[in-house]
Amino acid sequence: MSSGQSTEQPAEPAELDSQILVFAGSSEEDVEFAKIFWNSVSLHPPWESRLVSGDIRQRLKVANSGQQNVHISHAPPAVDARAEQVLVEAYIKEKTEEKLRYLEQAIKREDIMDLLRKQRAERIKKELLSRPYQPKYTPKVQSPTAADSSEEAWETWQTLRELD
Repeated sequence: MSSGQSTEQPAEPAELDSQILVFAGSSEEDVEFAKIFWNSVSLHPPWESRLVSGDIRQRLKVANSGQQNVHISHAPPAVDARAEQVLVEAYIKEKTEEKLRYLEQAIKREDIMDLLRKQRAERIKKELLSRPYQPKYTPKVQSPTAADSSEEAWETWQTLRELD
């Protein structure tokens, strides 16, 4: 070791406690009770930092012998025929209700389409009845084009210029 490095050993925990605990302005008796209390208290680390937990198995599993160990939690559930029959009946009932719903929607759609066809036929019939009484189509009278109006403006300008 070089002469610049310190050769001091870390202090003992009891020495550290006496250096850390400070009770300024308290009576000597209160200081002693407080030291005893704080030295008796030990805080436990949070659950996340513990290496051993009560709910986790810490040992490795033993190698299996020739027999298979059957655990009830991993075994396939026993088939209950009555429960399975009830589930199948419920499934079939649900499917039939769904088919009925679709059929009702299809019937409703057909009714709406028939109503629209009927209304369209009535509208066409009324238009055909009123056609003879509608005014005849007459083409609009053509207004002078922009070229014609610019020629007139040019002639007017020429005429005014001659008057000056």
